[in-house]
Amino acid sequence: MSARSMRIMLFSHLCSKEHITGAEKLLLFMARELQAQHDCILVVPGEGILSREAREAGIYTVSVSYPLLWEIYTPGPGLQQQLEDLPVKERGAMSGLLCVLGEYAPELVIANTCVNVLPPLAAKALGIPVLWMITEKMIDTGFTPVSVNYINAHADLVAGISEATLTAFGGSGSEANPVLYPSWHPESIQPEQWAESRQRLRGSFGISEDTVLAGYISSDIYPTKGLEHFIEAALQLCPAGPQVQFIIAGRATDIGFYRKCYEKTAVSGYGRRFHWVDFERDIGKIYPAMDVVVVPSLAEEGFGMTALEGMLFGKPVVAFDSGGLREVLNHTDNGRFLVMRGDVAGLAGRIAELVADPELRGVTGGRNLAAASQTFGIDMYRIRQQSLLAGMEARIAAVKAASPVLAAIAKPAVLVRGNDPQLYVLRDGVRYPVTAGQLRLLGLPPVPVQVPQALIASQPLGFAACSFGEAAPLPGHGGAGRRARRKKRAAAAGSGRSGRRSAAGRKPGTKARSSRMQRKSGTGRGQPGTSRSARRSRAGSRPARGQQGRPAASVQRSRASRTKAGKDRGRRRR
Repeated sequence: MSARSMRIMLFSHLCSKEHITGAEKLLLFMARELQAQHDCILVVPGEGILSREAREAGIYTVSVSYPLLWEIYTPGPGLQQQLEDLPVKERGAMSGLLCVLGEYAPELVIANTCVNVLPPLAAKALGIPVLWMITEKMIDTGFTPVSVNYINAHADLVAGISEATLTAFGGSGSEANPVLYPSWHPESIQPEQWAESRQRLRGSFGISEDTVLAGYISSDIYPTKGLEHFIEAALQLCPAGPQVQFIIAGRATDIGFYRKCYEKTAVSGYGRRFHWVDFERDIGKIYPAMDVVVVPSLAEEGFGMTALEGMLFGKPVVAFDSGGLREVLNHTDNGRFLVMRGDVAGLAGRIAELVADPELRGVTGGRNLAAASQTFGIDMYRIRQQSLLAGMEARIAAVKAASPVLAAIAKPAVLVRGNDPQLYVLRDGVRYPVTAGQLRLLGLPPVPVQVPQALIASQPLGFAACSFGEAAPLPGHGGAGRRARRKKRAAAAGSGRSGRRSAAGRKPGTKARSSRMQRKSGTGRGQPGTSRSARRSRAGSRPARGQQGRPAASVQRSRASRTKAGKDRGRRRR
């Protein structure tokens, strides 16, 4: 691992309550590896399976709501405008992200998947280095360069989980676009339980050991996962003899497609040879029962974890030549079992070879386990990850040297400037216009972070005179000093308010959670503070409307209107 420990914040694109995606699993695996040496914080867009498993693994986890931009994966003519409008349209999410980044002050941000665009935008606005992990192969259209340019502009380093995922970026390279192949922890596959799992599943369907069981497995079943092609290939094998049966494991994401596939087997006359089971998160209960694993994906897979999992359980694997699947099979000397995508007859032919030759199945499966461990095992993963972080270390050091703002400004505030000369302090999702004189009172160095003008415009406007007076310095980032300043401000204001962070778990490097930073700063009527609306923006929702988010002129007009209305009512009574 990297020689120096640092604080790393990882942003997941999803956190579903129903199931966990491959990209979420890879991010969790990365976080578990990083936390052995680094101070890791996982940020999720909501509570679900990923956040629960992360906390069970001892990873500090924070929930902040932010949307995805799926169009960056399938770019079209309106993508450029969508990207430009994003900070303004999603101002609530941007406020929440800026707040959590400012509060925890990571030295490195890792964004997972290409569609997870807001966390890198917020991180770069604050001058924090970004490692953007691409886990899918983007659809190649005439507008793909728009996606690529945006990702490159908001990342210090773009890495992929395969060479296929980096195709749009000009391919992979040891420094320019490195590859961090997925891996696994050896203890997780539990080989001592394989025999029992095999007997249990096969026995439930009455499948004898003399029968060859060819398997298809997918966490979510929909057309591009190739189930229909698997069934068509299987039906071509059925007339040759009764020694082969088929098992299909997966969640019916597309109900209509799933029913269509089932009915195709039912009316074929060979329906008894097909066995349907739900997807099992414990893959050790499924793979041991199979003799051949088939991965007929029609999509350009980012990697092909199903193929690698089959090899880990010592099974021969037949797959379509789709995206990362090509790399998995070629790197393990299984090129002969790659079939042109969509070639059902070729798929049936490769499966038939393995069905007819028990020795070929045994030799291939044994070789696969050894080759997969050598090429994609945990030792190789750690070497690749160390190289990845070493490349980012130099960038982190350069950013610190060039941006004294990051080291000197009291968190979670940062001095920014857009395209115009006006300076703002961003704090808790609110922008406060400041002058050179106020900067001296605040003790902030007059070196702003340059950010997009749209980002500044997306933040609610606060009032500098009320919030940043001489008697109300910005709070520090943490520790006893912060608590002392909070008590002092509460005593001065006479109405201080404190709360608790909404994030579950324990803050890295501390024995107990501290209460939320005092939101009020300064005294007197009319101060905006960051009370209820700020707490909502921390959770990712849109900030409350009101004085905090309105220009000073509009507030003055509103007060003038109320005064005039009161005088009019008085005249009418007289």
